[in-house]
Amino acid sequence: MPLDVLAIGAHPDDVEIGCGGALINITDAGYRVGIADLTNALLSSRGTDEIRQREAKDGAEIIGAGERYQLGFHEGSISQGAGNLEVLVTLIRRTRPLIIFAPYSFDRHPDHMDASDLVHRAAFWAGVAKYGDGQSPHRPHRLIYYHVHWEGPVSIVVDISACFDRKLKAIRAYRSQFLSQPGDGRMTYISRPEFLEKLISRARYYGAQIGAEYGEPFYLQEMIRVDDPVKWC
Repeated sequence: MPLDVLAIGAHPDDVEIGCGGALINITDAGYRVGIADLTNALLSSRGTDEIRQREAKDGAEIIGAGERYQLGFHEGSISQGAGNLEVLVTLIRRTRPLIIFAPYSFDRHPDHMDASDLVHRAAFWAGVAKYGDGQSPHRPHRLIYYHVHWEGPVSIVVDISACFDRKLKAIRAYRSQFLSQPGDGRMTYISRPEFLEKLISRARYYGAQIGAEYGEPFYLQEMIRVDDPVKWC
């Protein structure tokens, strides 16, 4: 069956950080959600491949995603890797999502920026019949961008108050990355307690902007059509 939503991250845990709350809302409403990790994220983080795959599985189960695809691209060459565009086009055509969530195009981690560019190009070329693998073309109705480390422009904020504890649980499923204990080895940017505190503060800030306890910010490049402003409000 086709997906309603495909959420794509450069690394396992990107999706949980950037749009985990919105995805929980979507799966709770009965829609079909899949997650795609472009890389296994072993270069700049802690944990083995086996540990990271297990954590990714746990995160997807908490969110309620029916599928999690591990594409195995190489870190540092997501947008330049030979064949990466074709692989992602094939996945989009196979899953046929209405909506794709992707990282915003400017971020601290170059892989996030490369992933944003690759997803943008793949979503376009997946809809061009003469491109690629011979599958029936498909172009998602909308690309929605989430923020990971750095914040950018915001078009919409989703109320995630009811599921915020589950979003944090999904993030904490990545114990090798976020739950540092004495003897765990070197500290990283995201393993410090301040990183999770930043995510909580950000959710509170955007929740306050819409009169909610917690919110998740997103950016859309295209205009949103509104025929009846009264109903929209």
